[in-house]
Amino acid sequence: MKTFFKKYLVAGLLILIPAGLTVFLLAFVINHLDRIMAPWISFVIRRWNLPLPEDFYLPGLGFFMVCLIIFAVGLVATNFFGKKLVALGDRILHQTPIVRSVYTTIKKVTDAVSEADTGSFDEVVVVKYPHDGMRMFGLVAGRTRGEVRENFDEEPVNVFIPLIPNVTLGFYLVLPRKDVETMDISVEEGMKYLMSFGLATAESKTKKNRQENK
Repeated sequence: MKTFFKKYLVAGLLILIPAGLTVFLLAFVINHLDRIMAPWISFVIRRWNLPLPEDFYLPGLGFFMVCLIIFAVGLVATNFFGKKLVALGDRILHQTPIVRSVYTTIKKVTDAVSEADTGSFDEVVVVKYPHDGMRMFGLVAGRTRGEVRENFDEEPVNVFIPLIPNVTLGFYLVLPRKDVETMDISVEEGMKYLMSFGLATAESKTKKNRQENK
């Protein structure tokens, strides 16, 4: 009875924890944006004389408005005049003291992410870390470029080593390709194996595809 209860308790936790954390994160983001946008919603109601109370509240309305604003900015920024306006704003921010350092850093990060290989984080690997006697799971994080690439005699690989239970934290390693062993499992299977502390079975991609074809 104890084994039976423990087995299904663990199975339930493995399902509810990711789902619960996802719902909690989305609820936090939506509620936070709703609070930020509440004064603007009241302003729009007064300005356009809408038949609604000024404290009108609809869950998710602030989040929807933020998405609408982002879409509108993207729509304007991609035409000829929008591009000129964005370039002008970029020059102004680059010439403004203090703001320049913050803006330049954030822009470099966003540009690097947008220009990254589409194949990033789609390959599970095993590396020798922190020494030859130990192995750790990792994810290939794109192609090594620039000065880092030039300092390697052979092809280097960017590897992210996630930590559990918070897999968004970890180590970033640059290793020679020969020191990286590719696993025949999907990223989802690899992360499930990590999050379950090895209790879940990581199914081979080749085997899985063969079963789906059958």
